Amino acid sequence: MNIKYLYIVFLLTLVLLASTKSRFLAPDKLIVGSWEEVSWEYEKVNHKGGSSFEIDEKQKQEITKNLVIHQSETWEFNDDGSLIFYDGEKVKESLAWNVKGRGNILELIHNNKTLEDYEIQEITKDSLVIHFHSDLQVRGIVKLTFKRKRTEKYAQEIQQP
Repeated sequence: MNIKYLYIVFLLTLVLLASTKSRFLAPDKLIVGSWEEVSWEYEKVNHKGGSSFEIDEKQKQEITKNLVIHQSETWEFNDDGSLIFYDGEKVKESLAWNVKGRGNILELIHNNKTLEDYEIQEITKDSLVIHFHSDLQVRGIVKLTFKRKRTEKYAQEIQQP
């Protein structure tokens, strides 16, 4: 009789785990879609009091002078591993993307095989925050924040159970 109860508890646990896992998407699935740049912020590392400030366009140009950083309004991550950067409606660049590590590293791969790595700080169905390290005057982290771009396809996906 005890074995029967153990068997039932085991099956219920499996069902519960399966349903819970299906609710939480992996970062490589959650990132698929169009994202709009919301802000750039610079955070000093090893600074007492942890200062942070928003980056203006001139500072953004200084930070990105010797780096491959995409100053684009919309990043579109596709299921096939391609990433398209849009400047308004115009395609600015296309490259490949991959999520590495434990789902915390976003790797961008250019056609010339140049790699860029970003740390995924936060990802939800509506927001994406990525970091890259900068040597701008003092060590620091540049935080890029995105919000999911609302499209007709996205609206249909979130309405489905």
